[in-house]
Amino acid sequence: MFLTGCSSMSVEQCHTAQWFSVGEIDGSSGQVSRIDRYFKACQKAGIQPNQQLYQQGYQRGLSYYCTAENIFDQALKGSGSYSVCPLEKRSQLKSYYDVAHDFYDAKKQQDDLLDNLERYRTALLDDKTSPENRDKYRKLIQELRIKQDRVEFNYYEADRKLERFKRQNRL
Repeated sequence: MFLTGCSSMSVEQCHTAQWFSVGEIDGSSGQVSRIDRYFKACQKAGIQPNQQLYQQGYQRGLSYYCTAENIFDQALKGSGSYSVCPLEKRSQLKSYYDVAHDFYDAKKQQDDLLDNLERYRTALLDDKTSPENRDKYRKLIQELRIKQDRVEFNYYEADRKLERFKRQNRL
């Protein structure tokens, strides 16, 4: 649909919008309700969005989005949130989000540390690097090596928790 990823509409889109579908797309992508933005955008064209159809579609979209498996998958990618989900579902979804997001964060920290180590080592070996910068890179590498044990421990701990959670929840 033409609205994926955007928060307002053109005049033409306001004329042709299928409000149930617009709401369903917003809900299924985990967006907060955008009906106020659509009202503002379509006001220029003298068009009033059908709030009832939008809300019905939005609720249906949320029913697709607010599943434990989807929240888990989104958090593993470092995206998504369960905060748009109905209050009665949030407590169930929180554990899925937390364990997956903790793993994502730990993996990202490990990847960033390893990338920085590689970048600093490459700069250190570069013939064009000045002696002052070599000293700077040596210090940076030393600091990263000190952090490396903690970062790797956090990653392996998050991985262990993730695998246990997946087994317990049949994911």
